[in-house]
Amino acid sequence: MTLLLKKYAPELSLLLSLGAGLCAALLCSRIAGELKQTLQTLVSAASLESAAVMPVLKCVGIALVTELAGALCKDAGESALASFVELCGSLCALYTTLPLLRSLLSVIDELV
Repeated sequence: MTLLLKKYAPELSLLLSLGAGLCAALLCSRIAGELKQTLQTLVSAASLESAAVMPVLKCVGIALVTELAGALCKDAGESALASFVELCGSLCALYTTLPLLRSLLSVIDELV
């Protein structure tokens, strides 16, 4: 629809795209709230510590933001920047999980 409008009325095409993006963002925020509530229920039901769950959730968030930023860079024609963004996202995800890895190694060390 926006492609058809873009040919004849580019300003209306931009408004339609922005409106669709806003609707998608509102839908995603509602879904994210329900997902957060469900995850909190699961964590409390499984008696897990937040120190074990938070690095994983942060890693997932970093992956989503990195994927979005990389796709935006690729769409803009900046494939080198997209690769750099993806590399930085991977490094940030690894850094975020370091406390979890350290605690895992200490548990393994205690068992051995």
